[in-house]
Amino acid sequence: MMKTKTLLQYGHEHPIVSLSTIFVVWKSVIFLTALASPGVGYDTCASLLWFDKNATAPFQNTPVQLQSQWLKFVRWDAIYFTHMAEYGHVYEQEWAFGIGLSSTISWIAKLLEGSSIVSRSTSFALAGILLSHAAHWLAVIQLWAIATTLGGKGQSQSAIPFVAATLHVFSPAGIFLSAPYTESVFACLSFSGFLAFLWAHQYFNHARPFAGCFNMVIAGSAFGLATLIRSNGILAGIPFLIEAVTTLLALLSQGFSLTRIVRLGSVGLGGILVAVGMFLPQVLAFQVYCAGRSPGDRREWCQWTLPSIFTFVQSHYWNVGPFRYWTLSNLPLFLLAAPTLWLLVQSASDTLRNPEVLRGKVAASPSASDRASIHPKLVTASLALPQLVLSVLALTSYHVQIIARISSGYPLWYIWLAASARDRPKCASVIIRWMILYALIQAGLYASFLPPA
Repeated sequence: MMKTKTLLQYGHEHPIVSLSTIFVVWKSVIFLTALASPGVGYDTCASLLWFDKNATAPFQNTPVQLQSQWLKFVRWDAIYFTHMAEYGHVYEQEWAFGIGLSSTISWIAKLLEGSSIVSRSTSFALAGILLSHAAHWLAVIQLWAIATTLGGKGQSQSAIPFVAATLHVFSPAGIFLSAPYTESVFACLSFSGFLAFLWAHQYFNHARPFAGCFNMVIAGSAFGLATLIRSNGILAGIPFLIEAVTTLLALLSQGFSLTRIVRLGSVGLGGILVAVGMFLPQVLAFQVYCAGRSPGDRREWCQWTLPSIFTFVQSHYWNVGPFRYWTLSNLPLFLLAAPTLWLLVQSASDTLRNPEVLRGKVAASPSASDRASIHPKLVTASLALPQLVLSVLALTSYHVQIIARISSGYPLWYIWLAASARDRPKCASVIIRWMILYALIQAGLYASFLPPA
C-alpha cells in the first residue's frame, strides 16, 4: 500500500515525466508482443504494399527483417490507410475512411523518403506508426489536463488526473493506438477539442468572453479535424448544440447583451466547423463520382436527396446499418464488446446523475468558485452524451467489436474510472486488469492478421 501511494504521489508531482515513462514502457511491451506473434495469419495481402513497381520481388532494396517488423503493424484497415497515403483514394470503398489520416501520413512519409534505410512504400507505414505514437502521447497528456481542469482547485491534491491519463496509456484500443490507424490521432484531436471547450467555459464564467469565444472556435476546429479523421467525430456537435440552446435561452430570458450574442456566434461557428469535417469529404467524393457525369455513369448514391458516399460505402461494402449485425453468429463479438459498452454507459449515466463523481465524491456541494469554473451539469453532459450516443450506435448499427478501440477518443470514462477507484477498488482493479490483458492479446492477434479487429 505504501509503495502504491509513493508511486501515485510521484506521478502526481511529476506527471509529464511519469506518464512519458509509463508510455514508453507500455509501447515497448506492445511492440515486442507484436513482433513475437507467430505469423501472418490467413491473409498476406499487406505484403503487396512492399512490391516495388520496378522490382521483381517484394522487399527489394530494403532489408527483409526491417520490412517484416513494419508489416506486423500494417493489418486490416491499416492497409487501406497506407495505400491511400501513397496513392490517394483509388477505390470507392476507401472513402469510408475519410481523408485526414492518409493525408497526414503522406506528408510525413515525404520527410522519410530520403532515408536510405526505408523504401518509399515502407516510409508510409513507418510514417503512420510514428504519427500514431506521437498522437497517443499527446492524447495522454491532454487527458491529464482535462481531468485537472474538471477537478477545479480541489483537484490539485488529487491523483485522479494522473491515474486517468495512465489508463489511457493502457487503453483497450491497444495496438490500434500504435499502428497506422485513426484511433490515436482522433483521440488527440478529440481531447484537444474537449479541453478547449472546458477552457472556454472557464473564461465565460470568469467574465472573459472574448477568450471564451476564441477557445470555443478552437474547440470546433479541433473537433472538425477529428471528424475528418473519423466520422463519429460528428458526435462532438452535441456539446455545441447544448451550448447553443442554453445560450439562446439565456438571451430570451435574461435579455440581449453583447457578451451573450458574441458567445452564441462563437458556438455557432464552432458547430459549423465540426459539420465541415463531415461534409468536406462528401463534397470531394461527389466531384469525383457524380459531378459532370451522365446519369448512366453516376453511382447510385449520387441520386440520393442527400448524397453521401460514406453512408453508401458503409452499407454496400461492410453491411453497416441498424440491426444488421444482430445475428447469432455475431453473438461472441457482442460479448467481446460488452465490457467497453458497460464502461461507456455506466460512466456516462453515473456522471449525468452526479457530476461530482468525477472528483471522486459520491455526493458533494462544490463551493461557489468551483461551480463557476469546473463542471456544471450542462458541461458534464457535453462530455457524457457523445460517448453515450456512441455506445448506442455501436450496439445497434456498427460492427460492435470496434467499440473497444473507438472508445479511446472519449475522455469521460477514463476519468470516471480513475475517480471511482477509491470507492470501488475491487471493481476498478478488475476493469484495469481486463484492459491490460485485452490489449496484450489483441496485439498478438492483430499482428498475426487474426480477428477480432
